[in-house]
Amino acid sequence: MTPSSEAKKSCENPAVQPSVVEEALADLLAGPFDKVSITIPTGLRARVAERASQSNFSSYVTDILAQEEKRIALIEFLDQLDEEFGPPSAEQLATADLRWEEMWQRYESSTALS
Repeated sequence: MTPSSEAKKSCENPAVQPSVVEEALADLLAGPFDKVSITIPTGLRARVAERASQSNFSSYVTDILAQEEKRIALIEFLDQLDEEFGPPSAEQLATADLRWEEMWQRYESSTALS
């Protein structure tokens, strides 16, 4: 099943599995690797090289690209949900904001104890 058909399948089911985006991304990262050459500003390359010192430049850039692909896939998935079910109402957004705040407070409380 292709990532887009997997996303479509999940759109048909409101109880979406959170792994849809993860599975689509895993397919992209599982294959053979290509060596590519890119041109980036010197300052950006220097900053990335500093941050990548714990691993290596290629794996760092690969991780960043994978995160961006995951973000884009999630946005596309949410757009498909909006197309199928319509955008969330103001009441649904307010409820989501409240739940998010509650989760964040629980997270902060749990990490403060550590």
